[in-house]
Amino acid sequence: MPTDDFTSMEHAFDERIVRLLHQQLRGEVLTAGEQQELDAWKNTSLSNSVLYDKINDEAAVQQMLQAWHQIERNREQNKVRFLAMLQELQHSSISKRPLLRFLNNRVFRYAAAVALLIGVAVFLWLDQRNSAAPGNDVATVGKNIPIAPGREGAVLTLADGSTMVLDSAGNGVVADQNGTSVVLQNGQLAYNTGNGASGAAVYNTVSTPKGRQFKLILPDGTKVWLNAASVIRYPTSFEGNERNISLQGEAYFEVSQNAKTPFKVSTGEATTIEVLGTSFNINAYTNENTIRTTLLDGAVRINAYHQTATLKPGQQAAVKPSKGQLVVLNTVNTDQVMAWKNGLFNFDDASLDEVMRQLERWYDIEVVYEKGIPAAHFGGEINKQNTLQDVLHILEGSKVDFQLEGRKLIVKP
Repeated sequence: MPTDDFTSMEHAFDERIVRLLHQQLRGEVLTAGEQQELDAWKNTSLSNSVLYDKINDEAAVQQMLQAWHQIERNREQNKVRFLAMLQELQHSSISKRPLLRFLNNRVFRYAAAVALLIGVAVFLWLDQRNSAAPGNDVATVGKNIPIAPGREGAVLTLADGSTMVLDSAGNGVVADQNGTSVVLQNGQLAYNTGNGASGAAVYNTVSTPKGRQFKLILPDGTKVWLNAASVIRYPTSFEGNERNISLQGEAYFEVSQNAKTPFKVSTGEATTIEVLGTSFNINAYTNENTIRTTLLDGAVRINAYHQTATLKPGQQAAVKPSKGQLVVLNTVNTDQVMAWKNGLFNFDDASLDEVMRQLERWYDIEVVYEKGIPAAHFGGEINKQNTLQDVLHILEGSKVDFQLEGRKLIVKP
C-alpha cells in the first residue's frame, strides 16, 4: 500500500497511476483491475481524492484542453518527455528545487492531456511539500475557500447607455442599433451591419471586469481578444476613411485588412497605434507604467508625444507617459506577451509587483504589502486555470509568503 509521501513511492507505481489517469482523461474504458487500482490510489489520502475529483471535472478539463490545444500538438512525443521529467522529479531532491525553475522547462507548454498530467505531478509535489512544512503560510492559504480563476464574460454598453451582462445572455441577437444587429454566439460578440445603417455613428463599449476575458468581432471583421479589467469602445459601423477605436487595458487584435481605411487604436490622449492589416497586442493598463504595443505580423505605426515609430514583426514600442518617451525594443519575448491569450501566466524575469497586478486582475482580488514590496523576481509559466491558492503555493517557492483573508492577499517579506 503506498504511503502519503509521494517521494517514497516506487517509480513504476507513479508511472502506472499517471498512465491510468491519462487513459481516463482520454475517455478510455479501464478494466476492472485498473479501476480497482485507481480507486485504491484515490482512497489512500484526502489529497489524492481531491486531485481525482479535480481532474474529472468536465468543465475544468475542457477549459484546460482549449487553452493547451493551441500550444503544442505533438502529444505522443511530449508524453514520453513528460514521463522522463517525472522520473527526474521522482529521483531528485525536490525540496531543494524551486518549482518555478521546474515550470520554466519547455515541457510545461505541452499538449492538452500531457499538460494536465503535469498538473497532476505539480499537485502531488505541492501536497508533499505542505506535509513536510505544516507551519508554512501555504497551509494558511489552503484553509481559505478556493478562489477560482477568471472566465469568459463581459459587459456590453449600448449607445443609449443601457448595459447587458454577456456572461448570462443566451445565443442570438441581443440588440439592434441604427440598422446593425449585435449577435452573441457561444461567448463571442459580433456585428451584422445591414443596408439600413444611416445617420451619425453610434458607439458601443465592451468592458471586462476583473476575473473576466472576452472575444468579439468588430463591425469591419477585426477580431479582438480582450484581457481582464479592460475596456474597448468602437462604432457599430465604420464610416469614412478611418476606423477609429479606443482601448484601456489589454487586447490582442487581428485586424481586417483594408488599405483604404487605416485602423487606429487610441490608448490615451497622447498615444495612437495605426495599422492597415496586422496582428498585434496592446497593454495599456492605467496601473502600469508603460504602454506596450507588440507586433506579431504586418506593420504598425506608433504616434506618441510628437514621436513616431514604425514596428516590424517581433518589435515592441514602449511608451512611458510619465516621461513623454517612446522607445522601440528589438528583442521581445512574444511568448510572454501572448501568454495571457494562450491561457498562461508567463513570469519570466517578472518582479513581484508585476506578478501581483496580473493576479489581481485575473482572480479579482486586492493585494496589499505588509512591509513594502519585496525585491523578488520570478520565472516560468503557470496555467491560468489553477485556483489562486495553487498559484500561491508555487510562488512561495521563491521565499515570499502570503496570507489570504477573503479576497485580500497580504504579501509578507
